[in-house]
Amino acid sequence: MISNEEMKSGNILNLFCKFALPAVVGVLIAGIQGIIDGFFIGNAIGSHGLAGITLAYPPYLAIIAAGIIIGIGSSSLIALRLGEGKTGEALEIMNNAFPLCLIAGAVFTAGGLIFCRTSISLLGTNGPALSLASEYLHIIFAGSVFMILAIALDPLVRNNGKPRLCMKIMVAGVLANIILDYLLVMHMEMGMSGAATATVLSFVLPAVLLTHHLLSSQAKLRLRIKSMRVKTATALKILNAGVPSFVMQMSFALMLFVQNYMLLRYGSELAVSAYGVIGYIFSIFYMLFEGIALGVQPIIGFNYGAGNYGRVLKTLKLTILSCTLIGALGFTLIYLFPESLVQIFSQRDSELLDATLQGMDIFMFSLLVEGTVLLTAVYYQSINRVRAALFIHLGKIFIFLFPLLFILPHFFDLNGVWAASPATEYLMAAVVMVMLSKEFDFLRNSRKVEIKQPVTLKITSEVTSKHETSASRNTVKTGNEECTGFIPFKHTEREAS
Repeated sequence: MISNEEMKSGNILNLFCKFALPAVVGVLIAGIQGIIDGFFIGNAIGSHGLAGITLAYPPYLAIIAAGIIIGIGSSSLIALRLGEGKTGEALEIMNNAFPLCLIAGAVFTAGGLIFCRTSISLLGTNGPALSLASEYLHIIFAGSVFMILAIALDPLVRNNGKPRLCMKIMVAGVLANIILDYLLVMHMEMGMSGAATATVLSFVLPAVLLTHHLLSSQAKLRLRIKSMRVKTATALKILNAGVPSFVMQMSFALMLFVQNYMLLRYGSELAVSAYGVIGYIFSIFYMLFEGIALGVQPIIGFNYGAGNYGRVLKTLKLTILSCTLIGALGFTLIYLFPESLVQIFSQRDSELLDATLQGMDIFMFSLLVEGTVLLTAVYYQSINRVRAALFIHLGKIFIFLFPLLFILPHFFDLNGVWAASPATEYLMAAVVMVMLSKEFDFLRNSRKVEIKQPVTLKITSEVTSKHETSASRNTVKTGNEECTGFIPFKHTEREAS
């Protein structure tokens, strides 16, 4: 278990590895559920099945978004409260988050089963993909409460100092999905229903195991059944803190919905199938970005709450470097082995291969900057600057992407649809660079004041010994953020914007 003292003064690279690596595995495992379905459906049913699951993905993401707004919202607040030493408030947030998950699951199950087919038919297609998507989603909505619990409780257990446990639980879930998909889709030939059933059951296992841990005596912050209740003020704080991540997922779902619509308008169901394959391939790298960003969230939130701005700056720089390297690696792999990657999902369809390669040649440029854009939004959310995080998420979709999706196809036809997303990433990256530059200046200046403050206390003290003076000078030279014997200096918090 990672202690508060280690969060305050432990080596940043070690903390990064302890939190980011398990978080990456957790996000990959949670997100890979859909990719596994795509693999088995693509090879068992073909391009129509891939089109169906691609059309079903936006509602699927809406369920994931519900888990994220509760999980990330509550975990962000808990990290800040623990950094401020307010354990009681952290416990109250925890005991509000669980019943919120149950309520959200009930809402999605009822609403999804009623409006499932209607929402997909808005795309304007009546082909076989519509029926396949509806078949898949009915089962997904029926099990939405388990999906929301698995997604929401993962960051809470991680904030409890158990990132490795989260990783093990999520690994168990993805292994269950692979086995069940093989049995139900390939062996029993249940098609879309089999894939959906496998996905839901693979979320049931993590939901049960994560709940069991939070209720057990092993949890640092323990759920209490008697204390579980939804307090309106606390629930609103959780939802407010989680709004940026929720908007990120929902905007992504909306983007997929509009992108599917434009692909059907300027192309066909084959173009939607190709987009699905591209989505599966690129989502691996997107999940790596997201896992790293979410993994460092407790480090950033805790140290920002404790006033250790120098450590926040180091963590932010390390995370940007990691996302940039992963983006470059993804670009290189897709450039060198495009056909091999596409054939993972469809080996016998030459038309689908050609259509996918056409879009992927354009799409791959977005990987070079996508990680930094996502990280910046998660960073602002980690320090509870909700407006800045929302600006990135909403600006990316509504200021850049949607206009480009409707403008570029007029000039470049189907290639214009493919080019809209990469163009959006670069435009948003330019905006993000300006925001990060200002944030770096703030953190650097705050760090300087933070280091100088103990010297001021030393000069004004009337009883400082020579030994203490020597120790304080050594501390300033080595750049430690805090030292024993001095009052920790904490800056006035910036107004949450």
